[in-house]
Amino acid sequence: MAKKAEVAISQSKESARNLNQTKSRASIQRMFDEVAPTYDFLNHLLSLGIDNYWRAKATNRAKLFLEKNPAPRILDVATGTGDLANSMSKIPGAKVTALDLSPEMLAIARKKYPEITFIEGYAEKLPFKDASFDIVSAGFGVRNFEDLGKGMREFHRILKPGGHALIIEPMIPRNGVMKNLYLVYFKKVLPKIAGLFSKSTFAYDYLPHSVEHFPQTEAFTTILKKNGFKRAEFFPMTMETSILYIASK
Repeated sequence: MAKKAEVAISQSKESARNLNQTKSRASIQRMFDEVAPTYDFLNHLLSLGIDNYWRAKATNRAKLFLEKNPAPRILDVATGTGDLANSMSKIPGAKVTALDLSPEMLAIARKKYPEITFIEGYAEKLPFKDASFDIVSAGFGVRNFEDLGKGMREFHRILKPGGHALIIEPMIPRNGVMKNLYLVYFKKVLPKIAGLFSKSTFAYDYLPHSVEHFPQTEAFTTILKKNGFKRAEFFPMTMETSILYIASK
């Protein structure tokens, strides 16, 4: 039995690596549909609740950009169960629309936040006219885009001139000691904890591989600039375990 379990874990990890390399939209959708029932609980548990702080940081930065805008329009992409969209909805006068490719995630989001408009869709083909939004946000979802460059061009397209994109992603710390501790937790501890509560060990094996392969810090700000943004900055958070990117049109 132990041998079979080891084989199953090995196959799950190999599948996660393969998904990270291909990241087809259909595969990502199936994965998030599968984890939807335990997604919120595990997000808060595995981040020790700090994920709420990260969303608040992004929202506060957005609020500063919108101080002179009495009725800002905000789009939250890869919204999942809607927590970042809900945070953004607290900005005075904000009208928030949120989009995700997972029907199961959206079903939960609509129950949690009925006052927010949730629609099914994907980043590489946003169903909105040019220059429709003042802010576009994304929390922990950009690394899952099938075509990162196309997704960023869409972010740029739907923003009004002077608008901003705010993107939160996990970050691998650059300090050697912190990096080693982080990777041990991320690769060894996190999937085991997740496996106690979720049937999808696959999703939580995929997670560390998706973070490792995603371009971070200057590498990602370079991608943002190459896809239309005139300025892009990054702000590491919580001992470099998460990072906020801000890009300006």
